[in-house]
Amino acid sequence: VRGRRNLVINGSMQVNQRNSSTTTTSTYNTDRFKLETGGGTCTYSWESLSSGSPYDEGFRNFSRLTNTATASGADNFRQLRHTIEAQDIAKSGWDYTSSTSYISISFWVRVSLAGKYTFTFLTEDGTDQSFNYSRTLVANTWTKVTQTVPGNSNLQFDNDTGSGLHIHWRAWLGSTYTSATSEDAWVTYSSGVISESGIANWGGTSGATYDLTGVQLEVNDKVTPFEHIPYGEELNLCRRYYRDHFPPVFIGVTNGTTSIARNTTYFDPPMRIGPTVTFVGTIPIYTGTHVSSFDSGDVGNQWLNDQYHEFDATPNGTIQSATGQVCIPYHSGSGGTTDRTSYGMKFEADF
Repeated sequence: VRGRRNLVINGSMQVNQRNSSTTTTSTYNTDRFKLETGGGTCTYSWESLSSGSPYDEGFRNFSRLTNTATASGADNFRQLRHTIEAQDIAKSGWDYTSSTSYISISFWVRVSLAGKYTFTFLTEDGTDQSFNYSRTLVANTWTKVTQTVPGNSNLQFDNDTGSGLHIHWRAWLGSTYTSATSEDAWVTYSSGVISESGIANWGGTSGATYDLTGVQLEVNDKVTPFEHIPYGEELNLCRRYYRDHFPPVFIGVTNGTTSIARNTTYFDPPMRIGPTVTFVGTIPIYTGTHVSSFDSGDVGNQWLNDQYHEFDATPNGTIQSATGQVCIPYHSGSGGTTDRTSYGMKFEADF
């Protein structure tokens, strides 16, 4: 792994393990970048880049928000969020309580509706602090935004795996959130001071789009060229927060003739925390002499932490004539299946 100047994982938007557009708030599409909305409907998609200034700098993908149903409520909003672990800020080398020590962010953004747009940093440890800044963007034009942010004596980042620094791209905010009277300074967070007023009415514009790529955050008082890393390295970094196995990968044992026990998947690299596990589809298994299957409704006890997941299950029918025989997923052959994308397991440990 290279020097990792960039504290943002997947800022190039090249990794998309979930590979599915979504309209559901608090969900991911592009790895590490989360959709947050209130009111109306916003579609979050992962797109290919084939030309333009970001393309010339080596970017081939971007994240897109599309305002598919308008919103006008005072407490409505549209935004993308990236969260950095507290320990990664605490140990980054940024002297974050000093006003003469800096981090700098850069990114490419493109909007279909010209106007003023707000971006923010938000901390969680100690008393929440926020830092907001804005830019006036031209329609349908990629703009490179840069911002240098000083430390502040009120900032706190614990040495743990919890939320450290949230970075928000605020496509639109209702009036509840636009009572700030200043920018470019750390303040104690409250919902009313996220943004100044006068922002573009993106949320009220049907079909409006908001595109983002090339996000870099570094401990520096100036912006440097984007740190591109190979796809394999980026994917490995993302797998700390999410991974899926289609088909699944585990090994367990039979527990009598009707159940399987301690079916184990190991996580390499370890995940941020013990993940939320989702079983998808009907999973075929093989025990040496018998073929069977199970789905999420057949799963019993589960045990997990950041390094492994274990589960018991009661598959369909007889699975073995003795206890202690090996059980593995069965992906092909008689009784198995060659469709290996319709069943699997998802492991979610992002914020």
